[in-house]
Amino acid sequence: MAFSSLSLGQYVPTGSLVHRLDPRAKLFALLLLVSAVFTSKTALSLCGWGVTLAGLVAMARLPWRSVLRSCRPIFWLAAFTFLFNAGALLWNGGSLLPALLQGGFVALRLLVLMAFAVLLPLTTAPLELADALETLLLPLSRFGFPARECALMVGMALRFIPLLMEETDRVVRAQLSRGARLDQGGLFRRVMAFLPVLIPLFVIIFRRADEIALAMEARGYGGGQGRTRLRPLRWRKADTGAVLLCGMLAAVSFLC
Repeated sequence: MAFSSLSLGQYVPTGSLVHRLDPRAKLFALLLLVSAVFTSKTALSLCGWGVTLAGLVAMARLPWRSVLRSCRPIFWLAAFTFLFNAGALLWNGGSLLPALLQGGFVALRLLVLMAFAVLLPLTTAPLELADALETLLLPLSRFGFPARECALMVGMALRFIPLLMEETDRVVRAQLSRGARLDQGGLFRRVMAFLPVLIPLFVIIFRRADEIALAMEARGYGGGQGRTRLRPLRWRKADTGAVLLCGMLAAVSFLC
């Protein structure tokens, strides 16, 4: 039960072309790709998106182990989606083979979609992603939308996911060393056995949140108004080409 071994979208710096793209371009490309995969209707188009995903992983020089670890929590959701869709078709009087094929198609589409989504945090640093979200949401601040605060929360959440998993792994190991049996018994017993893990974990989370708030207050942080960036975002020709390429692929998928 090593929770710290789950990367969960943790940034993997490789210096590839995908990593050097503007984070705003990667957000636009992700929106196009996810929309196209979500609307895929045939197995041929889904296979094409699988090949595109493999090409992006190779271009980003990411180890497949990191990608699969980040998608591991989605496997249970995909299995539930498969059973739900196949069971619904069988319940409505469908045949076994078409039900299995339909359930497998929907589950595979979900996996491909989430794998594309996982590539964004794997190839983009949390600070860059927060800056991109702030830049894109900044026009809404004229209408009272807290763009800077939302970007700050997203950046901090992405940054502290690995720390949260480490703390969870530490608490689980401490409870196991005290004789706790977290993986034995029925579902209700396992849920009740995790209470000694959840309670100290919530205490640690609130303590860290309080420490972060005190640190920001001590440094005089008062929002993003008037603040400058050490590395300002710059849109290049490669970013335009990447967005246009993803738009073309999405258009071909919509038409097919």
